Amino acid sequence: MNEDHRPVIYQANPLIEGRKPFSAIEMRLFLLALQHVNPHLSSNDKFYDQRFKELYLTPAQTKEIFGHGEYLNRLESICDGMTQKVVTVSYDDGGFKKYPVFGYIEYKPKEGLRIKFNEDMRPLILDIFESGYGYTKIAAKQLFNLSSSYAVRLLELMLQYRGMMKSSVIVRHFELDDLREKMDIGSGEYRRISDFKKRVLNDPIEDINRSTQYSLSYVPTKTGRKVTGFDFTMECNDMILETEKSPEEIKLEKLPRKADWHGLSEQSVNKLTTICGSNEEFELRMEHALKLAKKRNPENLQGFLYNAIKDNYRQQDIDAQAAIEREMRAVKENNEWEQVAAKMFSNEIRVKEDRPEILFDLKDSMDVAIIRVIKSALKEKKLDFTVRSRLEEHNMSIPRFLELYGSNSGEV
Repeated sequence: MNEDHRPVIYQANPLIEGRKPFSAIEMRLFLLALQHVNPHLSSNDKFYDQRFKELYLTPAQTKEIFGHGEYLNRLESICDGMTQKVVTVSYDDGGFKKYPVFGYIEYKPKEGLRIKFNEDMRPLILDIFESGYGYTKIAAKQLFNLSSSYAVRLLELMLQYRGMMKSSVIVRHFELDDLREKMDIGSGEYRRISDFKKRVLNDPIEDINRSTQYSLSYVPTKTGRKVTGFDFTMECNDMILETEKSPEEIKLEKLPRKADWHGLSEQSVNKLTTICGSNEEFELRMEHALKLAKKRNPENLQGFLYNAIKDNYRQQDIDAQAAIEREMRAVKENNEWEQVAAKMFSNEIRVKEDRPEILFDLKDSMDVAIIRVIKSALKEKKLDFTVRSRLEEHNMSIPRFLELYGSNSGEV
């Protein structure tokens, strides 16, 4: 066995149950570091680590993990985020304990990347026997085959119940709120149950069923008509032996399925996934790009898809739609105050029929300023001396003024 890269990953059960705030790439680095640890598990153990060792990745391995483009440029900011990561272990009485995960992360272009766990993580990773915790072991290659942190978390949580497996089947129930916490879902994320099921359950479960030896499914449980939990069932037939897999064979983040490339080359997909930051983001951008391609019918489909993903047309369209909605709200608000003002002050200005109406000169800065003063006063439902006198000078009623210079006029 390769001493530094064990085929099995061990975690104390409180760590399995805890809240892990990791992105896909952070989860992969966390798993690589776990694979580097030989923990003390029982009184019969003779050979185990007395202290945390560094996980060392050569420059070539680092570039392979982070990609040769955007990831490598963002390496420092990613590592900044990782050093701030905290695992939360909850207590039955409502209390909790926060564990800083990493002690340090060091990168030197000519030497590579070094990562070491924080010493406070010892009871959860290294000194499992001394801590008295139960633990869960998982074949490393099963986890490294997965492309999202949600898939890793679901598989970890199910395999924690392997000791209660019956007829090669693991069954486990989660209340919705408990599962949201364990999966590190923010209070504002995936509030619609359909979104939660797609992003947190369906897509990761498809990943598990496609990429591992396990078959996972679930059934929602309800209180009345509201979904309040889920019953999970995982079949563990055709179990394979936990054999060693060299670190060179382990990819930090598998590329999406070839069927999801839609004609793009492997080199292009590799570059785009590094730009996107995760397979999940790549798939979201690809889905949007395909919808746009149906509408625009580009001559070079692959070129269009590449640019749409690289330049994030999805976010551009989201931002544009948000701007349109803001403008529509502003127009609606303008229309509302104008309608109120026109009704409130409709007969306040006496128009003399024997005098001509005098238009404001939009090329004259003074007249433009007067228009703005009048509109500001009307918006506040005020008809002061200035407004009244100016409109009387121009022999113009308030409804007529708003018709000429209001929001629908396109003027001022």
